This record gives sequence, C-alpha cells and structure tokens, in this order.
Amino acid sequence: MSFRKIFLILFLLAALGAAVTPMAHAQAGPAAPEITARSAYMINADSGEVIYSKSPDQSMAMASTTKMMTALLVMENCPDLDSPVTVSKRAVEVGESSIWLQEGETLTVRELLYGMLIQSGNDAAVALAEYQGGSVEVFVGMMNQRAAELGLEQTHFTNPHGLDDPEHYSSAHDLVVLGKELMKYPEIRQIVATTEATIPWAGHPYGRSLVNHNHLLWQTPIVTGIKTGFTDEAGQCIVVSASDKGVKLLIAYMGGPSLAQRDQEVMALLKYGFDSYQQQKVITEGKEYADIDIPFRRGETMALVSDGDLVKQVYIRDDIEYRVVLPDEMNLPVHQGDKIGLVEAYEGDVYLGNAYLLATQDVLKPGWLGRINYLLESVYHFLLVTAIGG
Repeated sequence: MSFRKIFLILFLLAALGAAVTPMAHAQAGPAAPEITARSAYMINADSGEVIYSKSPDQSMAMASTTKMMTALLVMENCPDLDSPVTVSKRAVEVGESSIWLQEGETLTVRELLYGMLIQSGNDAAVALAEYQGGSVEVFVGMMNQRAAELGLEQTHFTNPHGLDDPEHYSSAHDLVVLGKELMKYPEIRQIVATTEATIPWAGHPYGRSLVNHNHLLWQTPIVTGIKTGFTDEAGQCIVVSASDKGVKLLIAYMGGPSLAQRDQEVMALLKYGFDSYQQQKVITEGKEYADIDIPFRRGETMALVSDGDLVKQVYIRDDIEYRVVLPDEMNLPVHQGDKIGLVEAYEGDVYLGNAYLLATQDVLKPGWLGRINYLLESVYHFLLVTAIGG
C-alpha cells in the first residue's frame, strides 16, 4: 500500500473521530408513575422526545378533546376571528355541555372559540363548524382530511364536538400531535390558558361566564392548556401543555376512571417529565475538545480548549454529542487564547449551543530556514516510507 493511501485513510479516520464525539452522561432517571388511564403519551414539545408512553396508539373515544381539531381548522381557515357568526337551531339543540346559545343570536368567531375551548360548549363547536364548513357534514370531512395530512392514523371524526359515536375516535399519540399543531397559534395559547372569561349573552343584562374545565390551571402555574373531555364511553380525557425552566411538555391522557384521579395522575406525569431534565454543564470552560496539527512541525499538535461554559436543561437519559468545526489549516502566527474553531453540542438532533475553541500555546510563523528544514524532513519521510513499502 502506498504512503499516500495510508495517509488518506488515517486522515479520514481522524476527521470522522473529531466531527462527532458522544459523551456518555446518560442516567437512569426517576421511576415512571403508575397510572390507571387506558392510554397516555408525553413528549418534549420542542424536541419530540418521548418521555412516557402507555398504549399510545390504541384508538378510543376522545370526548371533547375533539374540539382541538375544530379549533385548528378555524385558525387555519378563518382570516378574521372577529367575524360574526349567527347561531343555528342545530347548534342550539346539540345538547350536553353548553354555553346556552340561542337560535339567531350573533357572536364572533373569537367569542365562540372561548366558549368552545374554555366552557367546552358543544353548541359553540357546531356553530363554528357550520360557519367554517357551511354544514356540519362538510366540516367533518375537513376534519378527517386534516387528520390524514397530520398523519393521525388512529383518528376518525364524525362530529365537531366529541359526543360518543362508534366511528369517532383517536389515540393518545394522535392527540399529542394535534395539540402540538394547535398550540402554534398565539390566540389559542391565550384562550386555553384562561381560567375564567365573559362573553356576550343576548337578552341578558350580564354576560356569559365561562369557567375552564382544566382544573390544573388553578393548581400550578406550569400548566398552560389545553383541553379536557369526558363522556361515559371515553372516560376522563385531557390534553395538557406545561412549561418549566425552559422545558415544554405535552401530555395526552385518555380513559381515566375519575376526575380526581385524572388530575392526580397527570400531575404525577408532569413531575416525572420535568424531573427527567436537569440543568447541566454540557460544555466546560478550559476543557480540551479537539487538537489541530501545527504547521511546519511534523507530528506536533496543539490542544484546543473551550473558552467558556454552556449550561442547558437536558434529558438525563440522552447522550450529548460534540461536533468540532476547525479550519483546514492553522494560519500562523497563533497566540495562546486565539480563537481557532468551534465546539457544538447536540442532544440528538437538537442544537444546544457552542463555544469557541482556543489555542493553548504560542506558535510563531517560521522563517525561510525553518520552511526549508520542514520541506527536507517531508521529503525524507516520504522516501523512507516508500522504501519500506517496497
């Protein structure tokens, strides 16, 4: 094998080794809670990391978590949330959870979104469906089309409100995907985080008082939404968003046996989720993360160290990977402390940040005599290797 081939192989192996260096810091983490719900699924809303999973793809009745899709289609298709909506007889007569709409009264799309997402009004859901789709039937077709576009393979809709129907179902996984999509809208984030609100009530000297069915909003400031649901078939359901110390979680909980148990178990899941993250120094000041060949000094390298610390909240079961960015060659002269390259930290595909890599010594630019000496050494080594290789 020629010297050139040996050199190229060694060069490629060295380059690959320097490009991505995993750091094995993963820990076991806290024990997952036992829950009685039939299904649950929890992810990091930013990274998509799956933190908890129990029968996430099992299709079942979803109750009023349905209204997340109704709200999503409104947000995607209604250019003006202050547009007026006239309430139909069909909306008034839908039954069950209601904001007591009256046939012929007019509310804005925004007001109906508040009524649907806070008070869980089935009548508000029908009014919005008819306004957006022209009819409930057309709107349901839109719901199923959007579900297919989002890849919700365990989901099918027959209505915009969530009353039980054998052909109306979803899964914890799908509800998390849907909730993540819905929470992209600032107006929705504001509504689902609201504990109480008042909207107009035609024919009354006072407005409609709306009280959020998501009791967790009162229990802890880390909960920021999203939607509850209950029917005899579905049991207790809830999709919850929460945020603490830079970590955002999304949970879907389906088929819980009671309201009290639902809230208790979701809080346990949230604690488990947030305890699965810790603030960690992922890049350490002064630590060596790479080295680089010193020009005109055969076989000599210089250690490169980080110029500072990088502290982030990271999932304790993950490894941190480092990617080093270096110049093709070091330009001389170099002084101790000069910035030579970068070290980047990643948690999976999530970019955490970077730090500069600093020179750890002075390297002067060689004069003409030094360059000639280096050239002669290079020729000597080449001839030596060629002779050995035959």
